[in-house]
Amino acid sequence: MMKKGTHLLVLFCFLCFLVSACGGGGDSSSFGGTTPGGTTPGGGGGSSDPSGTQRWSTALFTDPIIQRDNPLFTFQIVSSPAIAADGTIYVGSTDNRLYAFNQNGTVKWRYETGDQIVASPVIGSDGTVYVGSADRQLYAINPNGALKWVYPTKVILSSSPALGTDGTIYAGGTNLDQTFICSNPLNPVQLSTFYAVNPNGTSKWNITLSGNVNSSPVIASDGTIYIGSAGDLRPLPKSLPFDPPPALPQISFDRINPCDPTTQIPPSNANPLYPVNGHVYAINPDGTLKWDFKALGNVDSSAAIGTDGTIYIGSDYATYAYKGADTTDVVEIGSQTTGFLYAINPNGTLKWYTDLFGNVKSSPAIGSDGTIYVGSDKEDVFALNADGTIKWVFPTRGPVRSSPALAADGTIYIGSNDSSLYALNPDGTLKLRFIANASITSSPAIIADGTVYFATGVPLHELQDYPYVNGPPALYAINGSSGLAATTWSKFRRDLLNTGRQ
Repeated sequence: MMKKGTHLLVLFCFLCFLVSACGGGGDSSSFGGTTPGGTTPGGGGGSSDPSGTQRWSTALFTDPIIQRDNPLFTFQIVSSPAIAADGTIYVGSTDNRLYAFNQNGTVKWRYETGDQIVASPVIGSDGTVYVGSADRQLYAINPNGALKWVYPTKVILSSSPALGTDGTIYAGGTNLDQTFICSNPLNPVQLSTFYAVNPNGTSKWNITLSGNVNSSPVIASDGTIYIGSAGDLRPLPKSLPFDPPPALPQISFDRINPCDPTTQIPPSNANPLYPVNGHVYAINPDGTLKWDFKALGNVDSSAAIGTDGTIYIGSDYATYAYKGADTTDVVEIGSQTTGFLYAINPNGTLKWYTDLFGNVKSSPAIGSDGTIYVGSDKEDVFALNADGTIKWVFPTRGPVRSSPALAADGTIYIGSNDSSLYALNPDGTLKLRFIANASITSSPAIIADGTVYFATGVPLHELQDYPYVNGPPALYAINGSSGLAATTWSKFRRDLLNTGRQ
């Protein structure tokens, strides 16, 4: 009996070993791993694959800096890296500094501004780095870190500049002072300003836009500039005294006369049952307004431009709906389950729009086969066919406000607020997941040897909203499998210099 019992015990232990070795007692989810810098392989990657391993990371906070509390930071962007021809990596930080990094992760220099830099820098043909700050200045910094010039503005520059072929720098932002264009103070309308600045730092022109501007401008091959803005609409008591129409003919307001609560509110160009709740503006190179596409929600996303000139851009949910059949009156609505991606023809007409089940603040990338990739606050990454139908969906565990970067081998890199950088196969399966130290709203950049750069972190006053933060903002370099794809729009700001130009 003793001998038989011993055999049974040995057999039991052997079976337990097999179950443990096969993972039967553990979590088989591809979302395993909890430590910063960890890599979880998925369907296309294995532990022997160097892709996804960390080369280095460098903290972006060197010492605490007092920051202003800007009430107009309604949507936070974390700066995305720009890569110069000599390999220098430039990125902004919420410690108010623009950083220049060597390719080994050491700091080359840093330039301090007067407030947070949540915008992404752009690099000119002569190596000059242009970046906006929340201190309402547009900076031009020489490649050695010395100030070249500064252009003062009245706006919070949370959007990234775009660079024209002639060297013109385009940048927009929300006016720090809420502008009252009506005599009754109960009806303020927030305005923004979009600037064109010459390469020597002098003004070329500027144009007033309606609503907050967090969208970064992009430039089409014909010189047309596209930029989004939030809506300015709000329900108004009919008893308010009203003024004559404002003398700002270039602005397309949500209400035809925002000072008159009895005037019509035009329908959106996507769904005529809903009023305009945001805008996509097309601006000519001379600063005149070409057209205004009326969106269903605030437009914080930045556009990607297809080979045929189609403009792809996202928006939030519809903030207001018509109050019955009365197109002069609206009721405030809200949704956690809607948000849209639009395809707009070059003439400003709608091609299609698709609901992505949450605010779309991510900016799209376009694959070589015309597939559009974008993130959503639904906590998903979406791939859409050229006709707007959904091709596949990949779930993360946090809102996806990072924008995708496409590698030449078809890998899609994108960050999530769950503190992970995901590498996805072209069919939407997980290749690998890299776990960082904080939320990733920064968009990745991929250089020729496959190295992927991205930043982590959120502004100090929003830390309570991001439970994944366990370290200071940082710039990461991880190994990838190939360089940046040569598609029409393969990443946020389109190219490694972040020109935002087709």
